Amino acid sequence: MFSISQRVGSRLYTRSCRFMSTQSSGSGGDSRVEVIRRVLFESPQRSQAAPLEGEALRQHETIERAWKLHTMRQREKRQQSLEKQFRALNLAMQELEKTSDRLFKGASVKSRHITYPKQAKIPTETPATQGWNYKFTSSV
Repeated sequence: MFSISQRVGSRLYTRSCRFMSTQSSGSGGDSRVEVIRRVLFESPQRSQAAPLEGEALRQHETIERAWKLHTMRQREKRQQSLEKQFRALNLAMQELEKTSDRLFKGASVKSRHITYPKQAKIPTETPATQGWNYKFTSSV
């Protein structure tokens, strides 16, 4: 084994290099490699939580049911809103088809270019916390 020591401030750092022979050892190589693999790639062992009993179990199940009910209602609201928008869009397209065939065809064709603010925006669940800064002036 070959060692290099270097003192930085009050700490002493040591680097070691093991020169392997051409024959592999019975242990399969450097044990440090196995330690590094374990640290980097294996998830840490979690301790098993104590099983809930009695009142704590009933409270836990009640909270879980309430959370599932809440998320289900949110999902249904979102679905109803999308269905309402879809129906309104269909009615508008039917009215446009009755009114003007040329405008209907123009509205039905997908645009080949992206208009920056609307179509390039990443859709989010909530609006931005800060709106457009109308008082901004360029320094150039």
